[in-house]
Amino acid sequence: MTVFQIKHFFCALVLFSLWACQPSGQPQIRKEVEQKKDVSLPQFYKITGSKTLGVALMPALLEGYLIQQGIQLKQKKRLAAGYIYSWEQAGKKMRLELLPKGSQAGFSALAAGQAQLAMASKSIDDSLIKSIHPFKQEQQLLLAYDALRVLVHKEKANIQNLSKAQLAKIFSGKIKDWSEIDARFSGPIRLYLRNEHSGSFHFVQNILGTLGALHKQQQNFTYLLRDLANDPNGLAFAPYDLPESLAIYSLQIDGQTASLERKDYLFRRPLYLYLDSMALEDPFWMNFMAFCRSVEGQKIIAQEGFSPLV
Repeated sequence: MTVFQIKHFFCALVLFSLWACQPSGQPQIRKEVEQKKDVSLPQFYKITGSKTLGVALMPALLEGYLIQQGIQLKQKKRLAAGYIYSWEQAGKKMRLELLPKGSQAGFSALAAGQAQLAMASKSIDDSLIKSIHPFKQEQQLLLAYDALRVLVHKEKANIQNLSKAQLAKIFSGKIKDWSEIDARFSGPIRLYLRNEHSGSFHFVQNILGTLGALHKQQQNFTYLLRDLANDPNGLAFAPYDLPESLAIYSLQIDGQTASLERKDYLFRRPLYLYLDSMALEDPFWMNFMAFCRSVEGQKIIAQEGFSPLV
């Protein structure tokens, strides 16, 4: 036998010995090692949807819940369109992305399995419920109430009141000039609305009918209110809680002042949270939803300018 053959014989013998000494449970050991690697990775969560809920209320609820659980945040990173949170819970690293992009975007993410929780300022459409089949009632949580105001520039404050019929005609484009509302004024009525991804847009459209009038859409209410404050001929739908410094005026609708509490106010609306079906099996989400409906959670809702359920 040559030196080359002897070397290969001993190498083969060593490899065979190592294989023979391996316990029969080696695949289980590999599985356990893989599991240990998984434990070291952060559990990733995502919330998206309504900007009405996501800009201030959802961060306040989430942080309030973590405080109640005695959990200290390791990081709260501000993004251009939201936040990233990270913390540890029961020895597990947790990471949560909060990206408010509009109610419709939240529903789409939920249907595609790209988020565990969707925030919405309108109820989910029947067509989307079919795409999330099977949809369980426990996946929908009524969180609070909000109210939209109908706003004009302060130069139009003397108008004071519009009827639902007048708004519907403005919204459809049948009434185009302020002189058709009040003879003391003239000029084209310019509408400012949230974009079509928002629950606010669809909520108003459901009440007043299909939008036919020319209008300008904005991705958030901050820009929308700024536009209105600079346009004496503008009209807009905006949140109940308003900044005090802008040159805008809140109109009555059919003689009713905007109200969070009055159930018969035309633009009072429910706000919802929608869970992915898999999240129903996750204690984090179930405990968080319970917190949102608790006395502590509803107190935060009131502090953020919304109408609580309790």
